[in-house]
Amino acid sequence: MPELGKLVAFFDFKDGRDGLLHFSGMTACSETLSVITRRRFCVQATDNTGKPASTTPARDKNKPTLDRYYKSVYFILHDKFWIGHGLVNSDWAKLEEEFNHIGKPSPKPKGIIDSVPFISSGTKLAQLAVLFGLGEPSLGYYNNCEENYDAIKQCRDAMPILDMEKEKDMGSNIYPMISHLRKFQQPPEKATTKSARGSEPRKSQKLEGKENPPRKSLAESPSSLEERLLVAMKMLEREDRVTFFDFKKGSNGLLHFGGMEVTSKTLEFITETRFCVQATQINGRPARNTPAWLKNEPTLSESYNRVYYMLHNKTWIGHDLRKSDFPMLEKECKHIGKSPPRPKEIIDTVPFISSGSKLGKLAVLLGLGKPAARLDCRNCQVNYNAIKKCRDAMPILDVEIEQDKESNMHPMISLIKKYQQPPEEETSILFGHEEETTKRKSPQGKVKDGGVRKSLRLKEASQRLKKKSM
Repeated sequence: MPELGKLVAFFDFKDGRDGLLHFSGMTACSETLSVITRRRFCVQATDNTGKPASTTPARDKNKPTLDRYYKSVYFILHDKFWIGHGLVNSDWAKLEEEFNHIGKPSPKPKGIIDSVPFISSGTKLAQLAVLFGLGEPSLGYYNNCEENYDAIKQCRDAMPILDMEKEKDMGSNIYPMISHLRKFQQPPEKATTKSARGSEPRKSQKLEGKENPPRKSLAESPSSLEERLLVAMKMLEREDRVTFFDFKKGSNGLLHFGGMEVTSKTLEFITETRFCVQATQINGRPARNTPAWLKNEPTLSESYNRVYYMLHNKTWIGHDLRKSDFPMLEKECKHIGKSPPRPKEIIDTVPFISSGSKLGKLAVLLGLGKPAARLDCRNCQVNYNAIKKCRDAMPILDVEIEQDKESNMHPMISLIKKYQQPPEEETSILFGHEEETTKRKSPQGKVKDGGVRKSLRLKEASQRLKKKSM
């Protein structure tokens, strides 16, 4: 294997839905994948004369062209190994075209590592890479490069879960996943003959003889309120609901609530609520430690009805609900003089990810229990997406798919429930003192007094002394 340079470049350059060109690129160390520099921006497409193309929307006519950023793009990409998804058939050609239009020399790669052949390989690691988001375009196109970078790093962490040998070319100091990706590269002449559409695998393709059903994201959910209500009514006719929720203190000093109602059997999205509120004191007034610039934010009393309707008498699912979220919610409800919602059942994911099982370790990589950066009220959505991805990972890890038909629960929920403490064991921990006192009770139900037992022993001893004296 030829030696790889010390620096590699991840990049993505595609047409966005907004009519602009989206670029994202980063330079990283080839041994550790630590990021050295990164850049992302949106520009207008240009025509052969280097002027903005006529297809640019009117609202974006003031956006710059690639001519403004060509130096930074050239610095990030030139003479480095390029890593990305669909680079050969899409991004590289588009980049060269735009550089030619503005009359600038296009950056050239030392080599290209395209992830398309890897995720088309059908291996277990490739299937997990798709779950991690490798090659999956996001709504913000200039984030695609960072998502691919994160997915490749997650794949490295998933290697031990799959009992894969940690391969590393010590001579060239290449990050293990880069070495693994290069094994699936085709010669350039073969790779360029395929069309971009044909080379990228769809999620509905069969991998290893198994068909992965397409997954619906929240973005694909019905947009209008009327359509959502119709979907919700149809779902409710067939099955019960469960609620994912999260209620924690955020980095900005406010309390962040996020709740999602989904169907218990299929985990289809029904409705969602999220907001930020001030913490309150015992008298219901805002807490004194709230920052001055957040004093106008509402308290939980204004959103109480929404929270109560979403949570009360439903099965709750979340991370660390018992020790963190539920006590905090209960406390805030009491401060504002309202009765806190009560669950039918609590399914906490903490015992599951602490179990040490392969699926539990993978769930951590998929984001279960990991707080969302700067978006604390979206933690609930992160947990929901992670659990759905864990469901898709069950066949990959050869986990037996079990479904509790009596409770009509999704297989992943049934599996997480297995790691919960049994009710009798839980009550013995919570009410250990009461059970201890019941063990001391006599068959008649009366607690034996230590003083009575002592007087009986003294009486028996006195009778023995009398017999000896006689």
